[in-house]
Amino acid sequence: MDKLTEAARDFVDAAKLAYERRYRALLEEGSHEATMRLKRQMGEDGFCGMTLPRAYGGMELPLLTVLRVTQAFQVCDMRLGGLSHRFNTGPMGAVAALAPEALRQRYVTALCRGEITMSIGISEPHAGSAATAMTTRARIEGDKVVLNGSKIFVSFADESDCTLLYCRFGNTGTPGDIGAVILPHDAPGFSLSAGTRNMAGELQYELFMDDCRLPADHVVVQSNAFGKLIKHYNGERLGSVARQLGNAEFCLNYAIDYIKERQQFGRELADFQGLQWMIADMKVKLDAAQLLTWRAAANAHGEEADALETSISKVYVAQATKEICDDALQLLGGYGYMMEYPIEHRLRETRGGGLYGGTTQIHKNMIAGHLLGRSNSQWKKA
Repeated sequence: MDKLTEAARDFVDAAKLAYERRYRALLEEGSHEATMRLKRQMGEDGFCGMTLPRAYGGMELPLLTVLRVTQAFQVCDMRLGGLSHRFNTGPMGAVAALAPEALRQRYVTALCRGEITMSIGISEPHAGSAATAMTTRARIEGDKVVLNGSKIFVSFADESDCTLLYCRFGNTGTPGDIGAVILPHDAPGFSLSAGTRNMAGELQYELFMDDCRLPADHVVVQSNAFGKLIKHYNGERLGSVARQLGNAEFCLNYAIDYIKERQQFGRELADFQGLQWMIADMKVKLDAAQLLTWRAAANAHGEEADALETSISKVYVAQATKEICDDALQLLGGYGYMMEYPIEHRLRETRGGGLYGGTTQIHKNMIAGHLLGRSNSQWKKA
C-alpha cells in the first residue's frame, strides 16, 4: 500500500504540517474573517486547484495524490476536508476543461489563489436521482442569459461566490438540452434560501432564479453536454469519498487509542478478544475502501475517472465507512454516543455518503448495467 501512494507522501506530510502550524488556529477562531484568511493561506500554500492546469495557477497533480491530501485534511478537521474537496475536486474541474478561455482565466485562476469557492447545482425538488428531469431553463437574449427555476440540496452555497448551475437550453425534454452556466451569487434575479440543516449539522440551500440575468459569456457549455459534465463529476464524487475515508480513518485511530486507555473489570478494553476483532474488521474495511478509491483515482485522466470504478468505490465506501464509524462509537460505549466526543459527528457526516453524488442504489444499477451490457433504464415506459 505504501508503494502505491509513495508519490503522495510529501504532499500529505505537508498538509498535516500546514494544519498544525497555520490552519488549526484559524479553524478554532471560526469567524468569517478567519475563514477567508484560511482560504487565502491554502492558496498560497498550493492546496487550492491541485488538479487544475498550471496555466491558471494550478498544480496538475494526479487525482490520487489530491484525494490523499483531502483525506489527510479530513482527519485533521472536517471543515478543512470540506474546503480541500471544494478547492481541488469540486465543479471548477469542469469549468477548466469545458468553459471558454475568458471564464477559465477569471474563475479558475481566482480559485487557485484561494479567493473564491464554487458550489454545484444539479438536484431539483422533482429531479434527484432522475437528474435529467431537471426543469431549470436558460435562454439567450442578446448579450444576456436569462435563468428560471430552482435547485435544492446545494451545500456551502452561503460560503461560495458562485455556482456551476446545470440547466436546459432547449425544449425537447431530453438530456440533449442540458448545459451549464456559472451563476455569480450577486446576479440580479438570484436568491438563496435560509438553508435547511442536515443531520451532519451543515446547512443545505435552495437556489431560486426568477428571470435571473447573467452575461452571455457565463455559459460554460450549451446542450448535449450532460455526459461531458458528468465525466468531470466523477472526480467530484471521489473527492467526497476521500472525506468519508478521512472520517473512517479518524474514528479507527480514535477508537484504538480509547480502548488502550479505558479499563473495565481491571483490564484494558484492548485485552478483550471480541473488541480486538472489531478493530481488525474496521482496518480491513478501511484498507479495502481506500484501495478501491485509489484504483479509480490512479486510472483517471485528470478528474475524468472511470464511471464503473467510481461507482464501485462509492458503493463500497458508503457502507464500509458508515460501519467503521458506527463500530468506533460502539467501542466508546456511552461516551461515543455523547456529543462531547467527536465520533458521533463523524458518523452523522459519513452517513450522507450513501445519498449525495447518486444514491447507493443508483450506483448499483449502474454497476449491474455495465456487467450485463444493458442500460437498466429506470424511466417508466410509455
